[in-house]
Amino acid sequence: MSVALYFVVPGQPVGKGRPRASSQGAYVRMYTPAKTVTYEQAIARQATFAMNGMALLTTPISMRIVAFYGIPPSWPKHKQMLALNNALIPGKPDIDNVAKAVLDACHVVYVDDKQVTRLVIEKGYSYDPRIEVYIHERLK
Repeated sequence: MSVALYFVVPGQPVGKGRPRASSQGAYVRMYTPAKTVTYEQAIARQATFAMNGMALLTTPISMRIVAFYGIPPSWPKHKQMLALNNALIPGKPDIDNVAKAVLDACHVVYVDDKQVTRLVIEKGYSYDPRIEVYIHERLK
């Protein structure tokens, strides 16, 4: 049996933030920024819901991530139409950082993100900012 999952995380896509460091006396403590932690928790919640009680996947996986960034309402109508028609490319966050956040958050779907053998990432604009995640078992 082949497993295919699809889920949506509403809201503006967030890239994985760089680890931060703080010193406590003679010790340095590394931590993940709160914005990244919150976003990864939102992804994990949606992925858990999509799993619907299934066991973690242990097979090779193909993943497609589509990140839709919100169109600023202050943009003139012609620029909004260009964005909707993919004539404008969203800037920050970098698409690889969005992928890292999704891959790390999907620990509720698979044992290890090294199982992902195919990764397709896209980004564009929409009036409905979100990420869409498609996960498929790779068949031999």
